[in-house]
Amino acid sequence: MDDPQGRGHVMILHSIIEGKGDPVVFLHAGLETGEQDFVEQREALKSNMCVIALDLRGHGKSMSDDLRNYFEACAGDIKDTLDHLHLKQVHLAGASMGALAAVVFVKKFPEYAATLTVSGIMADKPEDWSDIHKEEAAFQRQLRHDEDVTQYFTERHGPDWGKLLDLAQDESWYPFSYTKDLDGVSAPVLCIAGEENELETAAVMKYKSIHKPVHGAVLPFASHLVHQQKPEEYNTFLKQFLESYPIGSFQKVQ
Repeated sequence: MDDPQGRGHVMILHSIIEGKGDPVVFLHAGLETGEQDFVEQREALKSNMCVIALDLRGHGKSMSDDLRNYFEACAGDIKDTLDHLHLKQVHLAGASMGALAAVVFVKKFPEYAATLTVSGIMADKPEDWSDIHKEEAAFQRQLRHDEDVTQYFTERHGPDWGKLLDLAQDESWYPFSYTKDLDGVSAPVLCIAGEENELETAAVMKYKSIHKPVHGAVLPFASHLVHQQKPEEYNTFLKQFLESYPIGSFQKVQ
């Protein structure tokens, strides 16, 4: 199907849909899938909400060998998928790569977001980003040489899963131009981080200082994937947040 916005072909992301009520869309971390990530969160919410778990482009059953302009492409994919599902407004929750895709999506298509929940992201480019990136890129290259890891991710994402690693080999892969602020985001935001990751904790503090309404939580004894490491605490904050802003109730702060 051709894309009227000029992105090539419209891509409808694979989705798992459970429950009834206001829709909340979960966007998984990198190299995860919709089925395998946010499991505890979906289970906790599906009794009174419609929970939707998407496979991002190139992940799981949303197979694609076109990973150019990745986060902008993901934003378009999310829009196309919501349109396909006839959803005009949703709660959006993402972690790590899924949170980055969520931020880009909400900035490009703010009318779709009733709320935005993000965890595991940085706001500003660290001064030592080059060193951080080199270390992470080297670790990811090593993964390709582990047969068990290769088999595991091939079963999850298909034989071209290594292209997802290629994304982060470019030092400019991280969308700091989007994460540096929340300009254009009118929806309420919940930002969660684990205390062991200082850069992501700093994002919570920055967003609270520059945007209203932003609710922030820093969870002890947790780091990057806080929704997996501290699911009960994460769920407590997420439930309270979603209950505070049911779809259709929020008016943009002037």
